[in-house]
Amino acid sequence: MSRRTTMKRAALPALAIASALLLAGCSGGGDAKQSEPEEGPLAKYMAPLYDGEEYTQEKMDADNKKIEDLVAKCMTKEGFEYTPNLQNGGTVFSSEEEEDGPEWGSVEFAEKYGYGFIDSPGMEEMPDEGDMEEMVDPNQEYIESLSESEAEAYNETLYGPQPTEEEWAEMEESGNYDYEQSGCYADAQKAVQGKSMQAYEDPEFADLFAAQQEFYTDIYGDGSDMNAVSPNDDIAKLDRQWADCMADAGFDGFTSPNSASNVISEEYNALQMPDGEDGEWVELSKEDQKKFQKREIEVAVADATCKKQLKYEDAVMKITFALEQKFVDEHKSELDALLAKYATDKKKG
Repeated sequence: MSRRTTMKRAALPALAIASALLLAGCSGGGDAKQSEPEEGPLAKYMAPLYDGEEYTQEKMDADNKKIEDLVAKCMTKEGFEYTPNLQNGGTVFSSEEEEDGPEWGSVEFAEKYGYGFIDSPGMEEMPDEGDMEEMVDPNQEYIESLSESEAEAYNETLYGPQPTEEEWAEMEESGNYDYEQSGCYADAQKAVQGKSMQAYEDPEFADLFAAQQEFYTDIYGDGSDMNAVSPNDDIAKLDRQWADCMADAGFDGFTSPNSASNVISEEYNALQMPDGEDGEWVELSKEDQKKFQKREIEVAVADATCKKQLKYEDAVMKITFALEQKFVDEHKSELDALLAKYATDKKKG
């Protein structure tokens, strides 16, 4: 896309992200109609940790305002100025808004949009680059007025101590950016997001969450190599079958569906940042966009067609759900103790 996105420093636990990724896009078809993703045994078992309320744009905006107001109170108490940043939220994309259009990842979607980098449903509603540049942190001027030591104290109060350069390097190498959140921002998130965040930080269940993280890593990898084949033997076999199908379609060298979209994304980023990450971002001409989109659509159509022929999504979902059930059976006592302490709804699944 020709839009930049910014991720807040305080993020969901890696485990929660893995669970969300698992549930996204498992429609198993290639049909044009939208379909609801199916929940696996582990997601169903863990559901009582959350309030079950649909996460709409309105809820996200309301939660962000609550968080920002609490941050402002906390920072003021610590002797700093802080203006709530209501632009510091995110965007919820609802499939209901696009129910008449092709499903993301389907052959029909690929034929029209590719992977959605140049164009996608609802893109016209997104802010353009100029608008993004105008979204300035209301606290920036105040931060710039502080001395270097004061600014460091401000950031540490807001976000907690930052990892050292060595710790950042280790996280970049491993692909695991999960570290303890603290400071006013983390405290505000915990207050608004409730018991689910407390559960992930409870030492009593550290081993359970470590096992759960390892469980997903054994299926999807640690995220350090987006082009890698799945560590799981059954899914790796599917990836090889998909790669053979892609080669037959004239697209050799891709190792998995993830690698196809990732390679195309890297190609697009290289066009927008020709001098690398430290260079300037450039707006592509209509001609360059058209040329790139032709390549994007060709790869995406082959990708989606091969997945449809192999029933790839259904197969991955079946493998994963069987492994999830095994995990639930093996860790039932720990999971039950977790839910007994933190469930918002005592009824499981």
